[in-house]
Amino acid sequence: MNDARNTKKDKNQHIQVFVRVRPINQSEKVGKSIPVLELPSNKEVVVHERSQGNHSKKFTFDKVFGPSSKQIDVYNAVVSPLLEEVLAGYNCTVFAYGQTSTGKTFTMEGVSNDPTLHWQSDTKAGIIPRALSHLFDELRLLEAQEYTVRVSFLELYNEELFDLLSPSDDASKIRLYEDATRKGSVIIHGLEEVTVHNKNEVYKILEKGSEKRQTAATLMNAHSSRSHTVFSITIHIKENNVDGEELLKTGKLNLVDLAGSENVGRSGAVDRRAREAGNINQSLLTLGRVITSLVERAPHIPYRESKLTRLLQESLGGRTKTSIIATVSPASINVEETLSTLDYAQRAKNITNRPEINQKLSKKALLKEYTEEIERLRRDLVAARERNGVYLAHDNYNEMQTLIENQTKEIEEKITHIKVLKETMETKEQIFNDLQTKHMEQTNYLHETKKQLETTVHALKSTTALLQMTEREKEEQSYLVEKHVSTEKQLLSEAKKLLDVADSATVDVNKLHDKISYKRQLEQENEHISHQFRSNISKQFQDVENNVAVYTREFIGFCTSMKNSIGSQMELFKKDIDSIIGHMSNDIVNKEKLAIDEFTKNINNSYKHYHQWLDTEMAYSSDMTQNERKFLNDVSLKLTSKINDFIEVNNMEIVENLHRLNDAVSQKFDKVLAYTNESIKQLCNYRLQERDNLYKNIDEIKQNIQAIREGDGKIMEEQERFKKSFEDLWLQFNKLNENVTENYSTACTTLNRVNEVCDSTTNDIFNNYHKAVERNETLQQRIQGDVDIIKNDVTSSMEENWTLAEQVAVHSRNLTDEIQTDLNSHCDVLVQKKLHVEDNIKQMEQKFKEDNSSSVGSVKNIYNTLVQGSHDHQKLAEELRKKNLQASKELNDKLTSESEKSSVCYDKTITDLHSIQEKIGKFLGDLRHDTPTGLTPARKEYQYPRRLVATSPHERIIQRFRETRNYLNLNNSDNEETVLVNNNSPKKKCPNAN
Repeated sequence: MNDARNTKKDKNQHIQVFVRVRPINQSEKVGKSIPVLELPSNKEVVVHERSQGNHSKKFTFDKVFGPSSKQIDVYNAVVSPLLEEVLAGYNCTVFAYGQTSTGKTFTMEGVSNDPTLHWQSDTKAGIIPRALSHLFDELRLLEAQEYTVRVSFLELYNEELFDLLSPSDDASKIRLYEDATRKGSVIIHGLEEVTVHNKNEVYKILEKGSEKRQTAATLMNAHSSRSHTVFSITIHIKENNVDGEELLKTGKLNLVDLAGSENVGRSGAVDRRAREAGNINQSLLTLGRVITSLVERAPHIPYRESKLTRLLQESLGGRTKTSIIATVSPASINVEETLSTLDYAQRAKNITNRPEINQKLSKKALLKEYTEEIERLRRDLVAARERNGVYLAHDNYNEMQTLIENQTKEIEEKITHIKVLKETMETKEQIFNDLQTKHMEQTNYLHETKKQLETTVHALKSTTALLQMTEREKEEQSYLVEKHVSTEKQLLSEAKKLLDVADSATVDVNKLHDKISYKRQLEQENEHISHQFRSNISKQFQDVENNVAVYTREFIGFCTSMKNSIGSQMELFKKDIDSIIGHMSNDIVNKEKLAIDEFTKNINNSYKHYHQWLDTEMAYSSDMTQNERKFLNDVSLKLTSKINDFIEVNNMEIVENLHRLNDAVSQKFDKVLAYTNESIKQLCNYRLQERDNLYKNIDEIKQNIQAIREGDGKIMEEQERFKKSFEDLWLQFNKLNENVTENYSTACTTLNRVNEVCDSTTNDIFNNYHKAVERNETLQQRIQGDVDIIKNDVTSSMEENWTLAEQVAVHSRNLTDEIQTDLNSHCDVLVQKKLHVEDNIKQMEQKFKEDNSSSVGSVKNIYNTLVQGSHDHQKLAEELRKKNLQASKELNDKLTSESEKSSVCYDKTITDLHSIQEKIGKFLGDLRHDTPTGLTPARKEYQYPRRLVATSPHERIIQRFRETRNYLNLNNSDNEETVLVNNNSPKKKCPNAN
């Protein structure tokens, strides 16, 4: 049946036609031929006919290979799929058809037959070596137990057959007969088939046959094939059927390389080559007529007109899967041959074959066939030797053969029909046996079902009794559920009260968080103000120092200029006196020499006195400037050292206090956590039914403990932040105070929540479990004691911190007073310096006036003495007097100006110091303080249920329910009964109303 279906499926398959276009060769390029083929797609070829202008013709095939196509591409598309069909048991044929020199032999055989290369490698190997290499690979992958591969190489030259694999050097002629057993098949008598075992042997055989093939040089091809060749590969594979019988599967692949059609005039063939070309063209012409007849479905197909068509009879319209490779040239010089080839290929597409799988022969049938053949041949041989056989006329013999053939076909058809009937009968018998088997199975199943029914009836009775017991238990459970529902309602009302208390506590916690945020904002603002104050004070002190330094430099410069001015004036005055004396007469000089010497002595004494006084003033001013700078540096260093020492001492004390507080709180909290966890573990073992409520309480306790830990972590973070930002004394004092207050408030609030949750848990457990009362009271006392200890530790730490803060404040005020006292004393020193400078200036002016008066008197005495001597001397003395007065006036003006500058510097220093004092006061006034808002929630006692309702023990409830039900059953026991209905389910009948 399967073979019939496969045969029907394989019917009416068209021949596959492929086209391969070779590149333009060198001779065509020299002849200036242009390409006339266009490949729009991989299935279309367009031929442009140059002689007819723009006229073109389009052909469609199964696949078209362009000039750049490779050998592996052609093989994968054409032969590789057929190889699977050959291994399945089909006969397949591939032949190359086309004009001479278009690449038919190159496509079929190739030029590179290296056995070391794989068939999938991109080389110039042709279809034949690739197919055999691929075949051996597939056989190795199929792991066939036994197989044989036999090849034959047949040549058709001038309508004569030659065996290219014959061992003799001369190609022996062989004969062609019709196969009487298979219509359309031929038998080649004398053709040798060589068994090959690997692809290396195939390459040697192919090389041997190619050497014997007829080739010759023409004008179009230097190695033109002058004959047709058929390379046949026959595969026999042994298989085992279901019964273990050995079968022989046969497949065959024919690879045909046709000689090319050629134009004798263009190819230059003469004499022998011309006759070869004529025979080639004749055989190809017959092939074309056969193709045309097959396409047109003519009643007579001219297979017998040529040996080529007889060899290809089974491939053209027979039981073979056939593929044609049409090779063409793209050059314009070959356009007519190209069109002819494409027309043949186009017509060949319409040929329909009916592929059939070769019949698998069993080992016995094959041996029997061989034995009968040997026996028949032996009888023929004996009859021929003894000449006692039957001799018939040729026509009678042919008629007898025809009759035998027809009868053989009829017998085969009858045998096939009998086989089909036998298969149908076997199928019907199989169906009958299956039905009989199912009938027996159903009968057995019925007996088993009856037995199961009896067992079920018996089990039903016991189930009825069990059902009554189950109903009683169900009623008891329903009664218990009602009691639990009642208890749950009461617990729900109490839970609502607890939720109200929790909401109120949540509101208070939110207000506390708002208070904490407000304190944090105040800290940030005070920190910003302190940074501004520090920068302003530093800038102000720098300005005072710069002003004093500028004044000192100006005063030193003034004293130096005064010294130089007086020295230069005295030198000029001395020169003038010497000049006057030089012009006086010797008598006057001698007479007044004593007076002049005395005057010169007085002048020198005055000059020395003035010079000493200026040096003293300069040294005093420099010392005062250095003392003032040293004083300011000492004040700054003293203030900085005291502030840093005070900060370090108090910071260490505060940090130690906070660490002690943190350690104490952590230890107490750990004890509270340990006691609480121990209590929870002990109490959870008493009742599993109350575990949901206990889990809620435990979760709440864990959340509170987590809140305590988070508060502890915040305390540590605030301590680190406090330690890092402790740069300014007043700001850190306020921040410490606020942080300690905030942490104390948070700790107290959290401890109150822990105390409340512990009390709530203790009261809930006390209401449900009387045995745990003493243990819970002991636990509550321990927790309360630890909480009191924590509160006392926190209170004592807070008192220590408040005392320390007050000490910081007192010390800070003392430090401020010391700074103010030092600044006032510095101002007094500056005032004394100013007064001292003014006194010295007045003394200098008085002394200068006295000396000036003395000098003027001496000059007048000299003038009175010299008046009588010369009027010229009087004029010079008058000029000298005027110069002296002018120098005195300039010196007086300079001293007055310097006194005014000193007064301005003093006023500016006093103003800067007052400004610093005002900024300190403003800084202390700008510091923001925490003022009560009235929104912080006050401590209060939350009212909520301390005892929760509990359901009575199940045993007691069930006992009361059973007593009530037994009393009712005594009155109704006579009116109740149980019946069994048709569906085997027990039902309770209602009491009879009568």
